[in-house]
Amino acid sequence: MKLHIFPNIVLLLLLATGWSACKKETVHLDQIPVGLGGDSTATTSSDVFIHDSLTIPYNIAVYYKWQPGQLDFPYEIVPPREAQVEPALRALLAIAFAPYNDQTGSTVFLRKYLPKVLKLAGSAQYQSNGSMILGQAEGGTSMLLYEINSFSRLAKDSAILKEMGHTMHHEFGHILNQNVVFPVSFKQITPAYTGNWYNIADQEARQNGFISAYAESDPREDFVEMVATMLIGGRNGQSGYDDYEKIMAEQTGGPNSESYALLRAKEAMVVDYYARAWKIDFYALQARCRRALTAYFQ
Repeated sequence: MKLHIFPNIVLLLLLATGWSACKKETVHLDQIPVGLGGDSTATTSSDVFIHDSLTIPYNIAVYYKWQPGQLDFPYEIVPPREAQVEPALRALLAIAFAPYNDQTGSTVFLRKYLPKVLKLAGSAQYQSNGSMILGQAEGGTSMLLYEINSFSRLAKDSAILKEMGHTMHHEFGHILNQNVVFPVSFKQITPAYTGNWYNIADQEARQNGFISAYAESDPREDFVEMVATMLIGGRNGQSGYDDYEKIMAEQTGGPNSESYALLRAKEAMVVDYYARAWKIDFYALQARCRRALTAYFQ
């Protein structure tokens, strides 16, 4: 948690200087200025839900009431609407947390490795190159999720929930990789990574042996994009689970194509990594994620 004490200290020093230089003037404050301890925020139902469902079982602090300096304000992003906070968090618990808990047998695994701070933003963060940031993991200690205001549980808006689930699995994959590095040989499967990934369509990337355009940017992103896509399916589509197997069959050139073989090789390395590093049956986890996602839509 970032403590913003220095501006307050500067303000206090300036006030102290003013009093000593002008002793005849008396300053009376009816109340303590905001930011110096006089302001308070009432506990809301969202706060209670966060405490009971995330802080207690997972030791996670959730920040949805923005503080100065907490987010990257030069970008045009908006705060989350409070009415969206609890529904969006309930969805993440159902489609991302619960499958891991069921697979590992308890909340212990997620409690140990999930970041201790979760920040929420209402919209996405757009880059100058036209790309859009949907989530960030900061050193394994903090995670930032965007687009909370777009959340919907309706089947017709399924792409929004799948995007949130994909982002969560993607960023958690980074955190696991920071604890146990994935095999170096992974990046040798398709070594032609490019900084111009945002000019490539997902389907074109899949024909090149990458599960998404963003996967083509860097081996680390490639690995966690495989993880997230295998667990949550495709991010597009209007209802239910957009099957990873459907993507493989229809957008790679088919089972006899080179791109299909390259993606299957990456898939095998992901499955092996989770088995060796975390003692997790990835295919079983995948099945749980699919069921949880499909069941959550109204």
